[in-house]
Amino acid sequence: MTGQEKMREYERRLREKAIPTTRISGSGRVHLEGIGNISISGSGFVSPEEIRISGSGRLPGGISVRRMSCSGSVVIEGDVEAEDVKVSGAASVAGDVNTGSMSVSGSFSAGGRVTGKLMKAAGSCSVGKGIELEDTLQISGSLKVAGGVNTKNLVELRGCFDVDGKIGTDVFDAEIGKRESHVRDGIQAVNISVRKKEAEGLVVFGIPILGRIFRSGRLSTTDIVAKEKVHLENVSCNNVYGTDVTISEGCIVKGKVKYSEFVSIHPSAKLASPPAKSS
Repeated sequence: MTGQEKMREYERRLREKAIPTTRISGSGRVHLEGIGNISISGSGFVSPEEIRISGSGRLPGGISVRRMSCSGSVVIEGDVEAEDVKVSGAASVAGDVNTGSMSVSGSFSAGGRVTGKLMKAAGSCSVGKGIELEDTLQISGSLKVAGGVNTKNLVELRGCFDVDGKIGTDVFDAEIGKRESHVRDGIQAVNISVRKKEAEGLVVFGIPILGRIFRSGRLSTTDIVAKEKVHLENVSCNNVYGTDVTISEGCIVKGKVKYSEFVSIHPSAKLASPPAKSS
């Protein structure tokens, strides 16, 4: 039996186990015969429906519950499945995450894929094998994905992001932070908007007087393809396609800009060739 087959068998046996209802105060563990332990330091509640941890915890892979919440830190040694996941602090998952709704404030990492409906994170987020959501992905902070990102509704990114694949969605909306961001295989959506982060504080006639001034970051990618509108700032890419296309300041387009109804090019934008209207 290979290592992967052993892991699948281990997690199958875990799902067949009934998790005993237990309250923990101080530190303790819940033993699952033939599987391992759920260990908690701090306080917690464990049941077949819900796992709550305040402090730190370590869980075996294959856990499947309706709700999971962690305030502090948690390590999951394999896959996890929960309709509702809430993390305030730090969470590390060795395998895949399947969830209806996930909310993270702090840091989150998954060695496998994240699938489900909705994911919101404020802080840092790292995913090993891609994100696939039925609805929305919203990230404020940093995002690193060793794979592609696909959602049916919205991808909203605020900060810096590195996606080692393609982003596909209905609406892509990004405000890029002060560091470089990358999407290796391009962005495809109905509407696409990429903007630089504005200065914070008191601004007079467009000039920051008080507060912080951010060095503008940049998004680098390949092709940007929109069925309808495209608005780009501080983007370096190969080609741009859309119905209404706006190439604003700080942009570099190394290939073609094609539009079918409207185009606007900022004087400081650098294009390899003039925009062309599609027939």
